[in-house]
Amino acid sequence: MPVDLYFKQREYPYFEPNEIEVLDNLEIFLQQMEMLITTPKGSVLGEPDFGIDLESYLWNFGIGSSRVKQEILGQVFKYIDYSTIDNIPFDIDVSFLKGQIYDTMIVDVVIDGTKVAGYAVTP
Repeated sequence: MPVDLYFKQREYPYFEPNEIEVLDNLEIFLQQMEMLITTPKGSVLGEPDFGIDLESYLWNFGIGSSRVKQEILGQVFKYIDYSTIDNIPFDIDVSFLKGQIYDTMIVDVVIDGTKVAGYAVTP
């Protein structure tokens, strides 16, 4: 069974101050997804491909939501252990909201038909 370090922020609604390890595959998956999505590409020493620079997609007119989704899925299957995601029916939804000054990208992690995590990206 995989084990991961507990790294939730104090602002997280279900923060546990005495928790050290995470044993639940779903929690491990969600933590690793957050790490992938919030880490800028090229910022991890020794792994220049790790991370997704979501903000860069806001400035590229030729890239749509399906391309962003493929980038995220590629990172998931490259960096998250298969034994962690084997029994998790997940999907990624990407949408853009047009703004008056700048656009916003919304990335939702969907598990078993329910949105469980969302990330909004604005410049």
